[in-house]
Amino acid sequence: NIDSLSSQVTGKRSEVKEAADFQVGEYEAAVDREKRDDRRSHRELETDRSGRLKLETVDDLFNILQLRKRRRERKAPVHKKKEPEPESIPEIVDEQLFLRAVMENKLPVVEKYLADGGNPNAADHFQRTALHKASFGGYVEVMKRLLESGVAIEKKDKRAGDSHTPVHWACRGGNLPALQLLLDQGAKFTSRDKLHSTPLHVAVRTGHCECAEYLIHCGADVNARDRDGDTPMHDAVRINRFKMIRLLMMYGASLTTKNADGKTPMETLYSWQSGAKSLLCNFSEEKSKQ
Repeated sequence: NIDSLSSQVTGKRSEVKEAADFQVGEYEAAVDREKRDDRRSHRELETDRSGRLKLETVDDLFNILQLRKRRRERKAPVHKKKEPEPESIPEIVDEQLFLRAVMENKLPVVEKYLADGGNPNAADHFQRTALHKASFGGYVEVMKRLLESGVAIEKKDKRAGDSHTPVHWACRGGNLPALQLLLDQGAKFTSRDKLHSTPLHVAVRTGHCECAEYLIHCGADVNARDRDGDTPMHDAVRINRFKMIRLLMMYGASLTTKNADGKTPMETLYSWQSGAKSLLCNFSEEKSKQ
């Protein structure tokens, strides 16, 4: 055999045989990559008589950067992701386990509960149903299954007296696909909570511009007033939601509507600025006296 004879005489193995052996393990493969990179680097990078790299063109610099990148990648530890083990479904899924599965987006457990005849309107002590929780989390597939099972789409919770519908919760969570699904299934974007806030008020307060704009496209009133007479613009100005202010102005929100205190959004802004200025001045005076 020419290969074996050559290896005995020269003490080297042929490149063909070497390449075949490198396929055995990860270490051999890594060494093979390193050798190939070194050979490639010698071809790509030229040196002068003193052994220093010649950087005559941008391509030379690019080749150096690419070589360094390959070496960094080679040295970086490779963490193989473990495949998730299939989750076992309990034989019996009660309401508590069902609600927890909804919050954790575990569709198979939800389907098991519903297939066994479970009540889709099961709720926690705040009267938050599975649909409220799924809408807030943006778990669209779970929401679809709940809607197919006949869950109440306009049911209000009693969290801190808010009386939010699933649409309110979708806006609070800022998940546009969840909001779109609810409205496509007939949910109302005009629903009011205990503070008389619309879903648009909630979207503005939580800073979710996509949800706010979608509600406006669907016909939501940009000048709707809550219990305190505040419009979404009042809310946006009060909490400095600059993107939301621009969005509302673009869709014609009023800057002259007065709330229950008789203040327009602009006057609300001046009031807050004046209050902040007064607070800072008082703090500075007290500090100077010390």
